[in-house]
Amino acid sequence: MTMSEFMTIRLRDGATVRAKVAGDGPPLILLGNMVSWEFWHHQIPFFARHYRVIAPAYRSQALPGVPALDALACDVPDLIYALGYERALLMGHSIGAMVLARMLELTPDVAEAVVLANGFLWLRLFPVPLHRPFRWLQPRLTPLLWAIYPHLPWVARQLTAFGLLWGSQLIFLRDEPASEKRRMFFAYANTPDGSMILRLSAALEYAHPPDLRRATMPVLVVSGARDSWMHDWEAAALTARLPRGEQVVIAGSGHMTPMIVPDAFNLEVLRFFERAAGRML
Repeated sequence: MTMSEFMTIRLRDGATVRAKVAGDGPPLILLGNMVSWEFWHHQIPFFARHYRVIAPAYRSQALPGVPALDALACDVPDLIYALGYERALLMGHSIGAMVLARMLELTPDVAEAVVLANGFLWLRLFPVPLHRPFRWLQPRLTPLLWAIYPHLPWVARQLTAFGLLWGSQLIFLRDEPASEKRRMFFAYANTPDGSMILRLSAALEYAHPPDLRRATMPVLVVSGARDSWMHDWEAAALTARLPRGEQVVIAGSGHMTPMIVPDAFNLEVLRFFERAAGRML
C-alpha cells in the first residue's frame, strides 16, 4: 500500500497551502472541486503507483485586485515550481477543471498533459436563453459572496450542503452511494470560509468559453453520461476548442464521476497519460 504524507507549499505572495502527497515518479497535480484532497480518495492510491501525486488545498487568501479565477489559475505554476518541477501532469474536477482551463489560457507551458473531469464549457448560472445576455452579471455577484457567506449561520450552511448533496441532481444523483455523499458533506464542513468563497467566485467568473488555442498538449475531457451540469454536447464543444483534445463519456455517473465510478475513470485517465507520454518520447 502506498503511504501518503502532508506537506506545506509556499506560493508567490507568501500564502501557504497544504497538500497530500503520495508515490514516486513524474508529478501529477490533482485539483478538486469545492473540497481538496478528500475528493480524490479513490485516485491518490491508484495513481501513486505510477506518479508522484500531489493533491493541494486551495488558497484561503484573495489577491488584492486579482479575480479569483486568475488567482487560482496562477497558483498552478507556482505549485509546480515550488515542488521543484518545470512541468507536470494536471487533473482537475469541476471547479478544478475550470481553474485548469483558465491556466491553459494564461500559462499553458507548465502542462505535460491535462485531464478536465466534469468540467464546463462555461458555468451557466442562468437558463440557456438567458445565459448570453446575463453572463456579464455572474462575476459581479462575487462581492455578495464575501459580504454574506462568512456571516451565514453554521446551521444554514450545513443544511444547504445537505440539500445540495442529497436532494439535488446537479452534484450527486439520488441513487448514488450515501457513503460518498457523507464524505463530501464532512469535507465541506471543514473547508475554510476564504477558500470556499474564492472557489465560488472563480466559478462565477467562468462565464465565457475559454480560449484554448495555446493548449497544444494532450487534453482529455471526461464527463459522466448522466451529468446535469455538463451535457454531452457541451463536453464535445469544449473538446473541439482544444488543438489535441480527446473526449470520453463514462456511463453510470453524474457530475461526481471520479467518486462514483473510480475504476472506469482511473483506467481511462491512466491510458490517456500513457498515450500522452508515448507521444512525447
